[in-house]
Amino acid sequence: MSMGLAQIAVVGLAVLLRLTAFGWFAIIAAIVSAMPLGIVPAIVLGPLIYAGFSAPQSAWPLLIAADLLLLVCALIFEDGGDNTSASPLQVLTGSRGLSGRATDKAFRFCGIAYLLTLPALVIWTIAG
Repeated sequence: MSMGLAQIAVVGLAVLLRLTAFGWFAIIAAIVSAMPLGIVPAIVLGPLIYAGFSAPQSAWPLLIAADLLLLVCALIFEDGGDNTSASPLQVLTGSRGLSGRATDKAFRFCGIAYLLTLPALVIWTIAG
């Protein structure tokens, strides 16, 4: 399987994980994604798929790191509903003890790190 197809699979898995804890954030994200012709998902997920198809093999470790960061974010981000908020990790494990400050800090760290890897991946891909 090529790295590009692997990136499509990772993005698809991240979207599926987010759908397990569907709430207000997901509804807002769907509306925002549909209105400006999908520009937000293209900016957040497009570079990962582009790098998967175009990056040299020397960039693959950074690509794999970006994959892991994206999947961790998708797993631990809590989405709010009318009654409670839950993350996909909580939904999949059935444990309500997996929330709080630690998961919030982990989400913020992974989210920022993921967003920082995107420009590096694009630059590395274009330069390579």
